[in-house]
Amino acid sequence: MERVAIGQTIRKIREAAGFSLRELAALSEVDHADIARIEKAETNAGLANILELAFALKVPPEDFFTGDLKKIKPSSK
Repeated sequence: MERVAIGQTIRKIREAAGFSLRELAALSEVDHADIARIEKAETNAGLANILELAFALKVPPEDFFTGDLKKIKPSSK
């Protein structure tokens, strides 16, 4: 899967969960600017960041790579 598709999927999951960049950053301990760069495909997401973001969003990390958003349910933060 391309870096662009992964970033777009992370953004869609974040938005479906109702988190801003700063809220996700606070939960994941990944800097909000880094999350923005990942979502815009300006940088690669390292394994540690992928795991932190997945944990904060309460999704399995592989969801970022499959692009299957059907099972993603909006959360109540």
